[in-house]
Amino acid sequence: MKLFAEFTFETETAETIYRALLPELDDNFSQRSAIDLSLEDANKLVLRVEAKDVVSLRSALNTWFRLIQIAQEVLETTYEVSC
Repeated sequence: MKLFAEFTFETETAETIYRALLPELDDNFSQRSAIDLSLEDANKLVLRVEAKDVVSLRSALNTWFRLIQIAQEVLETTYEVSC
């Protein structure tokens, strides 16, 4: 079975998050899933996940949602400190 999920995140910091997470794409988290992260506009980050089974899809989504969330939180914290 092949499963596919796609999520679009609209944020003013999409480009910065994209550049921060690019090195993570080089690491192969799992043999059972494939990740694609792209920048559609300056403010749209698109995450695509393809997986062989439900467990690997859930695992990949949890990992990448968390990475995106952490990047956003770091940016927000950095912004608050600089103000």
